[in-house]
Amino acid sequence: MRALLPSPLADVDVHEHYAAGWIDRGGLRVNMVSSLDGAGTVDGLSAGLQTRGDNAVFAALRDLADVVLVGARTAEGESYKPARPSGERLAARRRHGLGDALPVALVSRSLRVDPSGPLFGDASTLLFTCAAASPPSRLGQAEVVVCGDDDLDPALMREALRERGLTRVLCEGGPSLFASLTAAGQVDELCLSLTPILAGPGATRIVGGAPWQVARGGLQLTGLLEEEDALFLRLTA
Repeated sequence: MRALLPSPLADVDVHEHYAAGWIDRGGLRVNMVSSLDGAGTVDGLSAGLQTRGDNAVFAALRDLADVVLVGARTAEGESYKPARPSGERLAARRRHGLGDALPVALVSRSLRVDPSGPLFGDASTLLFTCAAASPPSRLGQAEVVVCGDDDLDPALMREALRERGLTRVLCEGGPSLFASLTAAGQVDELCLSLTPILAGPGATRIVGGAPWQVARGGLQLTGLLEEEDALFLRLTA
């Protein structure tokens, strides 16, 4: 057993911390925030768990991604808009060799989505669904991509992103999408913010959906930051 704390290092560059071992290799990393008792939301939203440090990590992870992958219900509930990096954040992307654009890829098995939402007015938006949903080729300005027959196939989603040159994938949930990607062996890295609060009984966890038959494990802690008693873990599969 080793003690990782104290012995802190001050003035950590958050971008460089999360860029190490990621920019050249790429992969699929998941960013989630949780209370100490495992809640992924407070009153149905992640906002109740966010801290100043979590917001900084959220921004840096986006600055280091080719695409944001997110469940359509999560995007609607959290009021997602097209990502248009500018200023220092655009400079950070260019410094690490990433393109100026940050498209959003939505995931919806049922296609029960609101086509008037802001993401559907952006031509860079992708929408992953399955053939059983009888999808059109486009939904608003968003390109619809079929990845599976009766259900979404995470491996096909990854392949569709690779075909478009989007190899550094940042998944921002929600819990069901995180669970399905993990069950399919598609998650390479988990960036987990632990907020020092107890949400109490009944809160949604960071994973959701049907129970797994076998517990997933084997994550390795490769980075740990702290700010205002919140912890920011970087774990690789």
